[in-house]
Amino acid sequence: MATDAEVGRHLDLSDRTVRSLKAKGILPDAPRGQMDVDACRVAYIRHLRDQAAGRSTEMGPKKLDLMAEKARDAKESADARAMKNAIARGELVPAGALSAAIIGMIDMAKARLLKVPGIVARSDVALSDRIDRAIRDALKDLSATRVETVAGEEDDGGDEPDDAPADEG
Repeated sequence: MATDAEVGRHLDLSDRTVRSLKAKGILPDAPRGQMDVDACRVAYIRHLRDQAAGRSTEMGPKKLDLMAEKARDAKESADARAMKNAIARGELVPAGALSAAIIGMIDMAKARLLKVPGIVARSDVALSDRIDRAIRDALKDLSATRVETVAGEEDDGGDEPDDAPADEG
C-alpha cells in the first residue's frame, strides 16, 4: 500500500497530479496511505492509451476529441466528393451562374413581350397602346412577386389564369 506521494514517484507524477487523477476517477480512490501501486499503474497506462487513441474522457476546452475530429473530417470529405460528382453529372450548378442565366432569360422575355403590341396591332394605335399597357402591367406585377411566394404556391395544373372568367355553358 502507498501514499499519493509514493504513487506519484512510481508514475513520475506530482502528488497534486495524483490527487487530480483520483478526483477525475482515472486512478482508483483509496483511504490515505492505502493506494495499490499496481492498480494505479495499470489505470494510468490505460488512461494514457485512451488519450493517445483519442478516446480520452478528459475533454477540456482546448483538447480535441480525435475520433470526433476524424469523423467530422471524413464527413466533410464525403460531402465535398458528393458535391463534385453532382456538379459533374449536371445536377448542381453554381448559384451565381444560375442567377445570371435566369436574369438573362427574363430580360430576353421582357424585350420580346414589349415588341408584341407593335407586331400584333401595327396600324391600330389604340389597340397597340392597350396591349402595351396590359403587358407592362403584367411585367410590373411579375417584378413585384417574391420568389418565396411563388415557390410556396401549388400549381392547380390549369391553363387558365386565376382571374379569368369561368366558362359558362
